[in-house]
Amino acid sequence: MIKNGLFTIAIGFVVVILGLTDFEGRQILMLGIGILLIILGFALYNKGEKKAD
Repeated sequence: MIKNGLFTIAIGFVVVILGLTDFEGRQILMLGIGILLIILGFALYNKGEKKAD
């Protein structure tokens, strides 16, 4: 769970960076997907941390 969460957070940050640098009309969509991936990754990471304790 922890590794999956960190991987999802990393992918989310990459998508957010790509969304910030995109000059076409997909900026809002890319930023939204990136933010959702970061939130999902954070939730997975916290769930894994609580299970490990």
